[in-house]
Amino acid sequence: MSQAIPFRRFYSEKARNEEVVVDYDYVKTATTNQKIVLIDVREPDEVKEHGKIPSSVNIPLGNVSTALGTMSEKEFEIFYNIPKPTEETEIIFYCMIGKRSGMAQQNAINLGYKNVKNYLGSWLDWKSKTH
Repeated sequence: MSQAIPFRRFYSEKARNEEVVVDYDYVKTATTNQKIVLIDVREPDEVKEHGKIPSSVNIPLGNVSTALGTMSEKEFEIFYNIPKPTEETEIIFYCMIGKRSGMAQQNAINLGYKNVKNYLGSWLDWKSKTH
């Protein structure tokens, strides 16, 4: 059974936000749901070397705040070939092991996004269960 698991992690007095982590089954289902945006925050060279989860878009961690924050909807669509997520859009971040995706999740929360999740197992978990 796949499910999103909420837990609290406190980064500062200003950033007390509930974070949600998801598992392989949840992400597998998300790959066929066009309403969910799956963002790979690894560097392009990592994606090229290791592969990616189907339907995901690569936005490296260093670009997440700009892409989701200040980039216009038109610019976002030109750069990433998908519509820019709204603050209500469900977004799942992943990386290689789940650390950078957790940072991206917190960045998105700080920008006002309300439905962001972290695939804690990330690429290594995905790869181990799909080959």
